[in-house]
Amino acid sequence: MATQHKQLYEKIHQTLAYQIKSGLYKDNEKLPSIRILAEQYSVSKNTIITVLEKLVDDGLIHSRSRSGFFITEQHSESTAHFATIDIDDIDELWLMRRQLENFGDVLHVGDGYPSKEWFRDLPLNRLLQSALQEENEKLLRYGNKYGFLPLREKLAKTLGTLKMSLTPDNILLNNGVNDAIDLIIRFFVRSNTPVLVDSPVYYPLLKKLQLAHCKIIDIPRLADGPDCQVLEERLRQHPKAMFFTQSIAHNPTGTHISDEKLQRINALCAQYNCLLIENDIFSAYTQSKRRLCSGSDFSHHLYVGGFSKIISPSIRVGFIVGNHELINRLADFKAIIHINSSEYSERFIHRILASKSYPQHLRHFTKQLSTVCQKSRDHIEALGGEIFHYSDNSLYFWVRFPGLRFDKKTIRKGMEKKIIFAPGYFFSQSGGQFRDWTRINNHIAANPQFLQAMKNLLS
Repeated sequence: MATQHKQLYEKIHQTLAYQIKSGLYKDNEKLPSIRILAEQYSVSKNTIITVLEKLVDDGLIHSRSRSGFFITEQHSESTAHFATIDIDDIDELWLMRRQLENFGDVLHVGDGYPSKEWFRDLPLNRLLQSALQEENEKLLRYGNKYGFLPLREKLAKTLGTLKMSLTPDNILLNNGVNDAIDLIIRFFVRSNTPVLVDSPVYYPLLKKLQLAHCKIIDIPRLADGPDCQVLEERLRQHPKAMFFTQSIAHNPTGTHISDEKLQRINALCAQYNCLLIENDIFSAYTQSKRRLCSGSDFSHHLYVGGFSKIISPSIRVGFIVGNHELINRLADFKAIIHINSSEYSERFIHRILASKSYPQHLRHFTKQLSTVCQKSRDHIEALGGEIFHYSDNSLYFWVRFPGLRFDKKTIRKGMEKKIIFAPGYFFSQSGGQFRDWTRINNHIAANPQFLQAMKNLLS
C-alpha cells in the first residue's frame, strides 16, 4: 500500500509539474485549493499537501499566507513567438494557421477580420446573459432541425429587403458560412463534378473543393464581376455545373457584381441548369439591395450568409436559403453530420439582431469601414501600389506593388520586417498569374505602421 501511495503521489506531482512547466498555468496564477485538488485526483488532502510541498521545493509554486499556492514565475518565452512561424511549407493551410494566431506587434496585412475597435457599440456580454436567461430548459435538448425558429423568422424578414420572398422553412441554420459551404459541397459534389469558382477566389473554398476531388473551373473575376463570356463558354462545356460566387465585397478583390451582370449570370445559370451558390457574408457592409438571389424562386439558387464579419467570428452561426424541399433534405443531411447546430449561439445572434444596439453598431461599423478604405487607398497609392478595384465598403483590396513578387523570398523578407502577407497565388488553383498580387486588409493598411513597414520592405 505504501508503494502504491508513493506511485500515486509521484504521478500527481509529475502531472502538475508538467502543466506548470508547459505554461498551462500562468505565472502567479493561483492553484485550485487543496480540497479541490484532492477531489479531482481522488486522493486524501494529506497526499495533495505532500505534492504541493514538493512543488515548492522544486521552485514551481510558492505559498501566500491564508491565500493558497501560486505559480512561481517561470521566465518562459511565449509559444506564439513570431520567430517560430514555419516558412518552409507556405500554402493555404499556412495562411489559415496565421489567422488563428496572435503575434503582438506583427502586421498581418492579409488578415481576414475587421478591427476590434469597430465593435465597441455592441455589448456582447450583456446580450449573451440576456439571451441565456430565457427558457433555459429548452437548451437541454437539440432543438429544431432547421435551427432556432425566432432567428429564422428574423432572417426571413431581413432578407425580404433584398427582394427574397421567404418563410422560416426556406432557411437552415448551421455553424457559420464555412460550415454551410462544406455542407453544400458534401451534399452535391462528387469526384469530377464540375464546379465553377471566381478567380481569384476565397482560398478556403478551394481547399474544400480539392478535398472533394471535383473538377474546379476558374471564371476570371473582373472589376464588375465574373467574366460572363468565359462563364457562358464553361457552362456550355459543363452543363449542370455548380457556381460559387459573391455579389458584394468579393473576397479577395472587393468587387461588386454590376446590375447588368447580375441579370446575365442568372440567365446563363437558368439556361444551363447550373446551381448558383451565392456567398453573401459581407451583406451588411453595403446599402445595395441587389443580389443574384433577389427575386429568385430558388430553383437554381442557394444563398449563404453569416455573422462572423459583422458580429463575431467566435459565434459560429450561418445559414443557407433555398427552396423548402432542398432545405429539408439539407437539414436531414446536417443531422447526419452534426446532429444539430448550436441553439446557444443561435439565441445569442437573435438577441443581438433584435437589440437596439445593433443598428447603432452597423452605423458605426460601416462608417469606420468607409474611413479606413480611403486611408488604405492613400497609403497604397503613396507606395506606388495598384488597387484592382476601389470600393469604400469592402474589407479587402486586391493589390500589387512595383517590383514586388509574392514568392517565398518576399514572404520571408516581409516576416523579417514583421509583416505577414496573404500571397495572391493562394487564391486560385492555377496560382501563377496572381504571384504579383496580395490581399490587403484595409483596417491594417490604414495604419501608419503599415505605410512605414512597407516603405522599409520596398526600399
